[in-house]
Order: sequence, then C-alpha cells, then structure tokens
Amino acid sequence: MIIGLTGKSCSGKNRVGRILKEMGLEVWDLDEIAHDGLDANSDAIIKLFGQGVVHQVDGKTCFSRKAISDIVFSDPEMRTKLEGILYPWLKDLVLKWKESHPDGSLVLNGALLYRSGFHKLCDYVIYVDASYYVRQKRALNRDGISEESFKLREKSQQDVDFRCVDYEVPLGVVTNDETDMDKLRQQVFNIYDRLIRER
Repeated sequence: MIIGLTGKSCSGKNRVGRILKEMGLEVWDLDEIAHDGLDANSDAIIKLFGQGVVHQVDGKTCFSRKAISDIVFSDPEMRTKLEGILYPWLKDLVLKWKESHPDGSLVLNGALLYRSGFHKLCDYVIYVDASYYVRQKRALNRDGISEESFKLREKSQQDVDFRCVDYEVPLGVVTNDETDMDKLRQQVFNIYDRLIRER
C-alpha cells in the first residue's frame, strides 16, 4: 500500500510523517529524495540554472537548495523545467520500491503530490491542514523567510489542497493548527486504523 502525505508549506507534514514512522511505516520525504536527485542529475541541473547554484566542497559539486528554491518559487517556468528533470527520476524510484515490496506500506511525504502525478501511485492520501496564518508564523520562525517570500511560496502551491478537487483518491484530513502532539497523533491513528480495516 502506498499512502500519500501532503499539505501546504509548514502545515506539519513532517510531524505526521514522524508519527507514521513511529507506527512502523516506511516514510519517504520526497523533498529530501529530490535533493539527492539534484546530484543524480547534476549535469541537467547545472545546464538549467548555471553555476550560480553550485559550490565545491572537497572537490565535489554541491547544490545550494536555497538558491534553487529562490529561483523556482519566483519563476514558474524554471520550476516546471526542474520538475521535468526530477519527477521522472523520483517516480522510477517509487515504482522500483513497489515492485520489490509487494506487501509493504510506503508513505510518500510531499507537498506537490498532485502536480508531480504521484497521487496516481497512491492508494490513499492524508492531507495535513493548518490555517494560513499559523503556517505563515511557522515559516517566519522556522525558515526565517519574509512575509513576501511566504506569499510567493503560497502562490506556487495553489494546487496542493486535495479537498478542493476530486482527484479520485481516498482522502483523510488531519488538522494541525495546534501544538498538541497527542491530539495530532490520535487523528493519525484513527485514519490509519480505518485504512487497515478497509484494506
């Protein structure tokens, strides 16, 4: 079974992912894996962004995630081109995992689950919801970004909310406006318990 885990920036996807991991599920952070994809597709990435997004560490080419993020959040065309490099590579990894773990359960944690087409690989999607102002406060405190940068990030994620459109994937919603981990954990347990019963 493949479970999608999604939500807008700073909604708390990673908190929910940690709970699912505590429950024994394998959890892939698609953003982190995509970072590996920068290295795996380094020639194409440098060709797209130029040398301004790389630096050398001990003779190895390293990418600045912040520099790349600043570009793609403000330039939709560049974002689309980057996605065209990383998404096929990521999907291949998921399909290989599924083939080698026919009875396993994998959680795909990623904001852009629909845009990437990964929802088509999922048997179920958990959407993590939090209000705009709660997420903005978290972003400013956690990431140290400006309100304007958060607005750009929010604009780039207009298609993230699975509740707005029927994507033909069973959906569960977790609310994460509060900081109470016990309440959040109980919501996740309830959804997963229902999943197991329906499986």
